[in-house]
Amino acid sequence: MSSIAAGGLRQRPGLLLGAFALGCSAMLGMGDLATHEEIRLRQAEDLRNALDQTLSAVPHDNNPAADTVAVEDEGRAVTVYRARLAGEVRGVAFNWVSEAGYGGPITLTVGIGRDGRIASVRVLSHSETPGLGDKIDVRKSDWIRGFDGRGLDTGTRWAVRKDGGEFDQFAGATITPRAVVGAVHASLKFFAGNRARLLAAPAGPGGDAAATRSETPS
Repeated sequence: MSSIAAGGLRQRPGLLLGAFALGCSAMLGMGDLATHEEIRLRQAEDLRNALDQTLSAVPHDNNPAADTVAVEDEGRAVTVYRARLAGEVRGVAFNWVSEAGYGGPITLTVGIGRDGRIASVRVLSHSETPGLGDKIDVRKSDWIRGFDGRGLDTGTRWAVRKDGGEFDQFAGATITPRAVVGAVHASLKFFAGNRARLLAAPAGPGGDAAATRSETPS
């Protein structure tokens, strides 16, 4: 056998292995893209559902998901979704994260009417203990509905009963409701600090070209 033929045989396994590795990489890449797209679509669906629920009590004739403005709050940009009726902003909704959950961050979608009072609150994601902390989910209990109609001007004691407030804690799970109560209270302060800007913001995606800084009241 010639040296050229022998070299070709020796090289062929390497070529086959390289082709196999390239094919596997391509398949993994396509799978990763498909997974990311599926996650993106699921997140968009979750957001639409959360906006539908938190703004259901706010009269509007627009698509809040397509009418947004970014507001800077302590170094982070908060995307605010606006509900309009005949062009006037009648309420807003935005995601608010509490890092004080027992099992990790708790993400809420908070809807607030033009009057500065809670329209509705829903839990978008959490990792709280099943059967205990997960009662913050409206599918598990009505506890989260206790925020409806409350605002900074309603004399609400923003704490769980164990801390002298008005909100029930859960048996064996005080940390979770405490985190949610604190987050909802903070979200109302965020709205109050940016109220004029949010209610006067122009229609359309992005609203203000530049993010505005929150002036949260104490």
